[in-house]
Amino acid sequence: MQKRIGIIMGKAYKEINRQQLCGILDEAYPRGISAFVFTLTEENDNTSIITGEENLFNLINFSMLSGIVFLPYTFSSTEYCDYIQRFLQKHCTLPVVRIGTEQEPFSAIWFRDRDEVKEITEHLIRDHGCRKLICLTGQDFQQVSHERAAGFLEAMEKTGLPAGKESVIFGDFWVYSARELAKEISEGNRPMPDGIVCANDTMAIALYDALNDYGIRVPEQIRITGYDGTLESEIHVPPITTYRTSWRQLGRSAFCQLWSLISGEKARPRSFERGKLLTRESCGCKSELHPASGSEFNYQQLEDHYLDTNLSTRLLSCNNLDSFVKTMYDCTFVFAEPEYYGREDFLLCLCTDWDQADGDSNAYRTWGYSTEMTAMNYLSNHQNFPLEKMLPDGFIRTPGPSVTFFTSVHFLDRCFGYAVLNLSGVIDSFNAHYLRFCREVNNALEFLRVQNALRSLAYHNLLTQVRDTLTGLYNLRSLPHIWDDHLRLLHAEYEKNYWIALSIGGLYRLTEAYGSLEKDKLLVSFAELLQNACSHGEKCLHAGEGDFIVLGREPQSSYYHNLLIQNVREQFEQYQTALGQPLLPLQYAVLLEDQVPANAETAEKTAEALLEQAKSVQPTYSEQLHYADLAELRRNIYKYPERNWTLASCSEQLNISSSYFHRIYQKAFGVSCANDIHRSKLEHAKWLLLHTSDTLQEVARKCGYDYSHFMRTFKKEFGMTPTEYRRGKTE
Repeated sequence: MQKRIGIIMGKAYKEINRQQLCGILDEAYPRGISAFVFTLTEENDNTSIITGEENLFNLINFSMLSGIVFLPYTFSSTEYCDYIQRFLQKHCTLPVVRIGTEQEPFSAIWFRDRDEVKEITEHLIRDHGCRKLICLTGQDFQQVSHERAAGFLEAMEKTGLPAGKESVIFGDFWVYSARELAKEISEGNRPMPDGIVCANDTMAIALYDALNDYGIRVPEQIRITGYDGTLESEIHVPPITTYRTSWRQLGRSAFCQLWSLISGEKARPRSFERGKLLTRESCGCKSELHPASGSEFNYQQLEDHYLDTNLSTRLLSCNNLDSFVKTMYDCTFVFAEPEYYGREDFLLCLCTDWDQADGDSNAYRTWGYSTEMTAMNYLSNHQNFPLEKMLPDGFIRTPGPSVTFFTSVHFLDRCFGYAVLNLSGVIDSFNAHYLRFCREVNNALEFLRVQNALRSLAYHNLLTQVRDTLTGLYNLRSLPHIWDDHLRLLHAEYEKNYWIALSIGGLYRLTEAYGSLEKDKLLVSFAELLQNACSHGEKCLHAGEGDFIVLGREPQSSYYHNLLIQNVREQFEQYQTALGQPLLPLQYAVLLEDQVPANAETAEKTAEALLEQAKSVQPTYSEQLHYADLAELRRNIYKYPERNWTLASCSEQLNISSSYFHRIYQKAFGVSCANDIHRSKLEHAKWLLLHTSDTLQEVARKCGYDYSHFMRTFKKEFGMTPTEYRRGKTE
């Protein structure tokens, strides 16, 4: 199994932070160790965005890692640092090295910034003759602030210059304290120094700009220095004198310290480099050019190249997920170095419930991820994999060590999933353009989710227009809207299509005798019993007055629709009998189709024609007279299939002739009594074969057959022997 460490850091695209990461990889790669980097796409004080970003750390499966390097100072917000600190203390039992000042219970490592700030201060004193110096450092509660201030005080003491607590100003490592200091000096609330040593470049740049706004000239009146050696200090006008520490060396040392904890062996960096004082115009020196990296970039050209892709427009134009994924991968060239990496090195992993379209705004996922994730690769293949694996099999293609970046995919606090970028060797593809790309993906996914929700809402609104207000069933106009779903299920289950048209006759007599309210009650009750009788996903439609359509599907060898009709007719008769009202006949017609209608328009015409057919079959008085007895007889035929049912014995039960019995039975149920007897025996046989261990002889006996007749009849009906049927269904 590939050995890996985890790296938790912010702003991995910034040069200082990249240098630390490169230093870690300098030591990890030769040892055959890969890295998983968990970093943020956005730092913001919006609580919803904070939730969306912090959720990323729930992804980490610590069992896949050997140790953790935590870089707290790469985050702008102390809230993020504190959260990650608590998260690791609660969930991580691995060795953890914290790049920064010591903080229990983790092992900490830092460079000697005290000596480096001392060197900067000595430069101002020795080379520029400064005598009234002050130091602007970070927060009072941070050890690094005190370390850098200590370097300043040591230089002052070494040169015999007075320095006390008033010479050190605790700020914020940000712009606000620098602006406040400039205001105090300009208003005379603080004596004007001849030099200010700032503990980082951000404060030095902000201080220069604020003093310039107040009309105080730098370096003529006040000389300013920074610390860190950032690119911003170089491109500022004028450039800021600073000290470029060897952040890469710090990364090397951090890995070696972690590896010593993991392996129990003392590890030392394979190479060593010192930081460097960069003298520039802010202290009165002639600027020296020290490019932040070995490559020279045309940033304007890169920006133009990114904007010319119309990335945002292309992603927002997608109207479904497959189109979105294809467009997204087509645009990966905006950040990937084509010489080293391709779109197969990027992966979008979405939660299975990323798209909530149920209209409940409180139901979306804000914390954690689904136990199954869906990977969307550049071939538009959707591959599910367990969350605990973090990545699908085969995504990391290179056998050697590599670095894999994980970023959160979210919109505010709505969790969609995470994005993955795997790189080996050069890591230039994780740049500012990559994070901008990820943010575009986040926004476009939210736009797509909203589109899906609106489409779903429009569909539900449409259904409310095609529902019958009296019964709640679909009306006939809704058939085109439900037909596609019915057709899809037919194809998926390899079933046959059937239609039943039902028409309640004589409704006008009920209205005349009892009023329209009783008629409406009858229709509502019939619609309810019809829906209750349908238990196989049938669609029930109210086609007007007493007309109804049932659209259903059944296995190829099944006659479920006959049982459904029988059930509906019996329940309708019982309902009317309980009311004590005259029995209204229920007329029906059935259509079985192996080839379903080609489109929704044909389906609607088919339903209308079948209703006309049902209404054309007028029930006779004698049929109504014997219907209750016929229904009871039919129930017994299916309930006791082993009995010796014959046409003669059945007609005797009703005390009518066999020919008359045959005619009214056929008219009442749409099937002959002989066929019902035959079907009841075979259906019972199928049930016994599947649910009992009875021998074939016992099955034949229980169904009223002799053995040889049973075997011939079963094979003729179903195209297989009873043994083959039992074995096939069991398998």
